[in-house]
Amino acid sequence: MESPLWCIKYRPRKWEDFVGQDDAINELRRFAETKTCPHMIFIGPPGTGKTAAVEIFAREFLGDDFDANYLWLNVRDLRTYPVSKAKRSIQALAKVDRSKRTPFDEYMSIVYKDAKEALRRRGKSGDPNRSEMLHQAIKMFASTLTVITELVKVMVLDEADALDNNMQQALRRTMEIYSDACRFVLVTPTLAGWIPAILSRCIVVRFQPIPEADVKRRISEIASAEGVEIEEAALTAIARECNGDMRRAINMLQMAAAKSEHVSEDDIYDVSETPLTKTVRELVTLAINGSFVKSRDKMRKLLAIEQYSPSEVLREIQHDILRRPFDDATRIALLERIAVVDNRMREGKNAFIHLGALLASIWHMTSAESSA
Repeated sequence: MESPLWCIKYRPRKWEDFVGQDDAINELRRFAETKTCPHMIFIGPPGTGKTAAVEIFAREFLGDDFDANYLWLNVRDLRTYPVSKAKRSIQALAKVDRSKRTPFDEYMSIVYKDAKEALRRRGKSGDPNRSEMLHQAIKMFASTLTVITELVKVMVLDEADALDNNMQQALRRTMEIYSDACRFVLVTPTLAGWIPAILSRCIVVRFQPIPEADVKRRISEIASAEGVEIEEAALTAIARECNGDMRRAINMLQMAAAKSEHVSEDDIYDVSETPLTKTVRELVTLAINGSFVKSRDKMRKLLAIEQYSPSEVLREIQHDILRRPFDDATRIALLERIAVVDNRMREGKNAFIHLGALLASIWHMTSAESSA
């Protein structure tokens, strides 16, 4: 059944489908053509084609043996998968209705069994924790021999920035031990926090935010294919609001087209404001107006109740600051302060304290501007 989501329907299926990523795609095509597969790190912002590119590369590299020698895992899914669910045996899962179980459930059942056995061999009892299960999930695929002799297997770890320092060290050892059988592709938005031992073993493939001209051209093609009439001003609004994220651009087009087959600029602005964007705009406005407690309470709700990550909130504050009509000196000072907060949060400092301090800084800096 074809997916109703246009971002999946128009996901790149071949190299020619990519837009705005010529350097990265040309490098991957050369690797695939020469049957070369080093360990790689794909870095870049969301919606730039990283996950689609690694699958296309692996299909060309592995050919007919793709299904047996390719595995994609999301690190955050692995880290948050409940141990209680992983305890279910394959036999027990077989009795569960197919609509209520997935291949990932079956994989994690095997992972749990192997991780439990690994603990037993080390003289330990009890259940493996999530970090041990994550390590076993990676090791289990990497350690088995390839079905074919002339090529290696390809394992993709998406959202790999969720690997902490200890897991990166374990991954480094796995990469060393099983380098003859498996190659790793790590998909991450940034190189910040990665240990040098991992970086030195990988080729870095960079995916850039997609230029506005390329976004407009691709959105125009999709609109034409779906029978949607879109104004030039609406195309410009999508290209500006998506910030180089093609997935978000396509989603905005689909949401606007659901209301009308004629999409205007106003339609785009109506659908582009997410709940996070709206709440951040409100809390920044409160901070500017001196209502620090109300602003901080909204931020606490975003983090504690709605479960947004501190980095998501900080990134949205940055985008909101850039949209506001501050003078250059104030805008620069605010962006420098945001950069300091971002660095401290990456160092593991208390995110709520630093985001609260940022709200106070917003009031202090903007009030100084108005009194100047």
